[in-house]
Amino acid sequence: MGQTRLIQQQIHRRGDFELKRFEDEGAYKYSYYAVLHRGERIEVKCPECGGHAYIECANGEVQWRCSQCYAQAVKEEDYEYIGRGYCAVCERWISVEVTDKKQISHSLVHITCPHCGAVNQAEMHKRPASRGYYREIQNGRDPLFDLELYFLDHVRGKQIWAVNREHLNYLIAYVSADLRVKSGGKMIKTASHSIPAYIKDAKNRETVTRVLSKMQHNF
Repeated sequence: MGQTRLIQQQIHRRGDFELKRFEDEGAYKYSYYAVLHRGERIEVKCPECGGHAYIECANGEVQWRCSQCYAQAVKEEDYEYIGRGYCAVCERWISVEVTDKKQISHSLVHITCPHCGAVNQAEMHKRPASRGYYREIQNGRDPLFDLELYFLDHVRGKQIWAVNREHLNYLIAYVSADLRVKSGGKMIKTASHSIPAYIKDAKNRETVTRVLSKMQHNF
């Protein structure tokens, strides 16, 4: 039986008290993109009624829906416009982003060669700006609709949040654990890598656990 197997089966004790053991998960599991990409939900507050709502990716579209007042919205895809072709003067390949809204509806566009400064007529190309990836959560709000997360509170004036109930349960298990190990002992980064230091701080452990546990009863 391997060393890892022995560790997993071992009961860790300190004096007469059994230690709470926690096995960490893979890095970025609870990132905004990863959650939606797995077909799971981001729990948020409805901007209309303040109740529980959720963001999900369905049929290739990212949308939010309120489970109480049934308000909803779909995220319109953002696009970027690129003029591409060979420069007629220096004959080098050019690819320039076009931001002039008057030009983006045209199939051909005038762009300046970044190599020699000559003005060229080039074909316009349109593509999704995000290309399937999303920014991360900032200040307790989602990056696409700017909705406040549903599982959100404060500890000593600093935010503490979870993207959904599974993430919330993960944080409670992590913070309350006495012994933390990596799965298989091989991962360089784990899901806890992105947890702020003030949440990991031992002196805040009791307060953080209490706040997280209270959020479990939000709905």
